[in-house]
Amino acid sequence: MSQLNLRGILGLTIFIPLIIGLVRFDRTDRVSRFFIFFIAVGSLVDLVMWGLIYLEKTRYVLLIFNSYSLVEALFFFWFLWGTAPIDSTKTISKVLMYFTVPFWIVCVLIFPQLTKEISGSAAFATVYYIITSFLAGFALLQLVENEKSVFTSSSFWFTLGIFFCSFCTFYITTFLQTFISHQIWFLNTIFNMISYAFYSLGFWYLKAKPISG
Repeated sequence: MSQLNLRGILGLTIFIPLIIGLVRFDRTDRVSRFFIFFIAVGSLVDLVMWGLIYLEKTRYVLLIFNSYSLVEALFFFWFLWGTAPIDSTKTISKVLMYFTVPFWIVCVLIFPQLTKEISGSAAFATVYYIITSFLAGFALLQLVENEKSVFTSSSFWFTLGIFFCSFCTFYITTFLQTFISHQIWFLNTIFNMISYAFYSLGFWYLKAKPISG
C-alpha cells in the first residue's frame, strides 16, 4: 500500500468525532455546533485534497490549503475567545481573530509577490499555530485550576485537541513547500488523528441539557 493511500485511509478518522458530535447533537450548544461544522468542513477539505493529489491534479492544492488555514485560524481564535476561563485569554484571542484576515492577505497574497525565497503560506500557518498553541496551553492551565474534574469537561478536550494540533503541526508547516515537507507530512496525519481523538472525547462529554418545565 502506498503512503498516499495509507494517509487517505488514516485521514478517514476525522469522521469519528463528526459522527459522535452528530449522535450527541441534542446536547450541543452554539459553540459545539460550530465545532461540528468546523470538523465537517475539515473532512471535506481532506477528501478533496487527497483526491486531487491522488489524481495528480495538484494545481489547486495550495489554494485549498491556504483557504482552510484561514478558516482554521479564525475558528481556533473564535473558540478560545468564547471558552477560555480567563478574560485576558479571551481578549487576546478576540483581538488576534480580527487581525487574522489582514495577516493572511499579507502572507498569502502579497508576500509571494515580493520574494520566492520564503513561503508565505508557511509563514502564516506557522505563526498562527504557534500563537494558538500558547493560548490553548494557557487556557488548559486555567481550566485545570478552575474546574474540579477537567476530564469530564468537553471544553477541556476541545482545547486540548487545539493545543495538540497547533503545537505539533507548526514544526511541519515550517517546511511547507519544500522537499522536506513531502518526507515528513505523514506526521501531520498522525497528529491529526490524535487531535480527532481529543475532539471525540469533547463531544462524548457534552452535558445533557436540563429539561425545562
